[in-house]
Amino acid sequence: MAKFQSLQTAVAFEGFTHRIPLAAAHEAARQGRRDLTLIRMTPGMVYDQMIGMGMSKGAHAGKKVA
Repeated sequence: MAKFQSLQTAVAFEGFTHRIPLAAAHEAARQGRRDLTLIRMTPGMVYDQMIGMGMSKGAHAGKKVA
């Protein structure tokens, strides 16, 4: 994760139902990432966990319709 993600960045861990990359999100948590902007099209457990661990400085969900 450190190779692809700076300390303060926007991240999207995307997938459909059982294909959400939990290991990548958990690795970001293990490395102590903080101040992340989380981006998600639909709600997911991994984002609840990341917010609960204090990793998020903000979140964007869904698609804005003009």
